[in-house]
Amino acid sequence: MAAPHPNQVAFREGVQYLFHSWTALKLAVDGEWGGHDSAAKRDWFVDTIVDYFGEQGTKVDTFDLEDILLQVMNDEFSIMLEDKSEQHISKVLEQLFLDCTHGRYDLVQTLKQDSQKISGAFKSSKAQKGDDDDSSDDDEEEEEGEGGEDMDVEMGEAPEPVKKEKAEPIIDEDGFETVVKKGRRR
Repeated sequence: MAAPHPNQVAFREGVQYLFHSWTALKLAVDGEWGGHDSAAKRDWFVDTIVDYFGEQGTKVDTFDLEDILLQVMNDEFSIMLEDKSEQHISKVLEQLFLDCTHGRYDLVQTLKQDSQKISGAFKSSKAQKGDDDDSSDDDEEEEEGEGGEDMDVEMGEAPEPVKKEKAEPIIDEDGFETVVKKGRRR
């Protein structure tokens, strides 16, 4: 089997970078809206688009491409795109294909940088929140298995609850205790 042409490799990489930075798809994969295998579905989605361009070549119909994007997002991730992002993604895909077929890889590099910025911002925002769950931890999850075992989490001691001092009962001159309302009712 012959090695793929560098233009094909660059196009596939560009599609991967584009899909990793597409907000709707990124949210769907991170939130596992397509199930536990959402990342695998995204990779399959990349393969589907690359194969579509391989079959159609420069005769890609923009509306068909948008329909494919919409259908896969709806069928596989249960997302109905209302932001018209499929139009932007299809235009970038067409430009990426044209550039790669002519041996120009500038757009691939731009998409790579954008993808790295987005994933870097995502990682730094999670670090600020103190969240160690990272999308790059997929390998660790596979090693842990799918036994559904609960993880033990070490937590510090809980702070002591603040105890309110109980007010002394008010006794009137007849020897009866006066009832005091506990709080405001509205």
